[in-house]
Amino acid sequence: VGAEGCRVTPWYVVQVRAGQEARAMTLIEQRAKEAESLEEAESPLVRECFAPRYRTQQKMRGMWRSVERPLIPGYVIVVTGHPDKLIKLLRGIPMFTRLLRNEVKFIPLDRNEVAWFEAFTHEHDRTVPMSTAVKEGDTVTITDGPLQQHSAMITRIDRRRSMAYVQISFLGRTKEVPVGLKVVAKRG
Repeated sequence: VGAEGCRVTPWYVVQVRAGQEARAMTLIEQRAKEAESLEEAESPLVRECFAPRYRTQQKMRGMWRSVERPLIPGYVIVVTGHPDKLIKLLRGIPMFTRLLRNEVKFIPLDRNEVAWFEAFTHEHDRTVPMSTAVKEGDTVTITDGPLQQHSAMITRIDRRRSMAYVQISFLGRTKEVPVGLKVVAKRG
């Protein structure tokens, strides 16, 4: 139950082959719409389906360009209150998809894991924006972007690749993931 007293729809994780996230999302969304039209459902089977991404910069042909990359390759997150219907839907998809579960039931992301995605992304745009930092001597200060309020999460910085690595909890395990961070040297 959320802060307003309304029920929060669980976020389930579907494992797919790395690099196949976009195709899996398209197929899940198509099959969900087909299933909804057949059932004349009152609420959507899938509220949101996304493969989390992050935005960074990459140098191509001497120019810095904005690029998006998978945050957690091989995983798609489906927001649904119907995991039993989701598993049936996944069986009809002509590619590897597996709704993650423990020995007893399908396991949604916990409240803190969902909160991390909600703090760093927005509904219908689950891409972590790039942050900016200034380097003075050995000190790096985050000046803009989602990392500004979460600099304690940073485990390491790769200035050459415009990335910072942060530790998050994902499916109950600690995982280090990259996010975009442009570090500029302070002039002056």
